[in-house]
Amino acid sequence: MSFNSCAVLVVEDEVVTRSVSVRLLKQLGVGTVIEAADGAEALARCNRVDFDAIFCDVDMAPMGGLAFLDALDGRAPVIMLTKHDGSDVVLSALRSGATGYLVKPLTPFGLREKLEKALAAKG
Repeated sequence: MSFNSCAVLVVEDEVVTRSVSVRLLKQLGVGTVIEAADGAEALARCNRVDFDAIFCDVDMAPMGGLAFLDALDGRAPVIMLTKHDGSDVVLSALRSGATGYLVKPLTPFGLREKLEKALAAKG
């Protein structure tokens, strides 16, 4: 699957993790990768760009991933990023409409797999 026409948003407050995520997505051939440091900044970006998929950290301030997911209201598939596999937070995110989740640290294989599923969910 080619990702060169895709627009992906990475929402992550940790600069290193955000940079690695962006680099990995570009290595996968994603055409447009945009960054945001928290949910509020991400919402502002979503008001200007129609994203094909969003990778979003759970734990951020001032607006965390779950609040962002609620505010986004299904406008794009969201894959939650977390350090905690199987946590109540992950289950809450999935119940709130997240397409899936990835446990950090991220890998190229994991990103590719979740991006393909997100794009399939978007239709």
